[in-house]
Amino acid sequence: MDNKQIILILVVIVVILTAILSFTLLTSYKTVNDSYVHAPMPNEKVMFTGTYLGPNDSIYNSNGGSGVIQVGGAYAMVSTDKLQGLENQTVTVKGYFVDGPGDKETVPINNRYVSGVGFCIEEVVYN
Repeated sequence: MDNKQIILILVVIVVILTAILSFTLLTSYKTVNDSYVHAPMPNEKVMFTGTYLGPNDSIYNSNGGSGVIQVGGAYAMVSTDKLQGLENQTVTVKGYFVDGPGDKETVPINNRYVSGVGFCIEEVVYN
């Protein structure tokens, strides 16, 4: 083998390893807890486990499309599309927060008010 072939083989190996690493980083989710949910970073791919409380009681939520997941003492505001029928159950979700901690919304649910940041569910993990 001459030097050109060795260099070509090394370049191919580096390209393949870079592609594998990029794919892994883009599709992996960081597992977070309630302290992160309380003050999330926008658009970071995360996963967490919490109790889906159900749709919120706001008069603006008459279609039941917006719900709340409780994670310890923190709350995430979510779309109910992928959580229907899972009310009051423990759920694990993957996705990203759409805003940061300064963009919390407060909604009524189960005779109390809770504040949290909007979370976009990409996948519900079934154990």
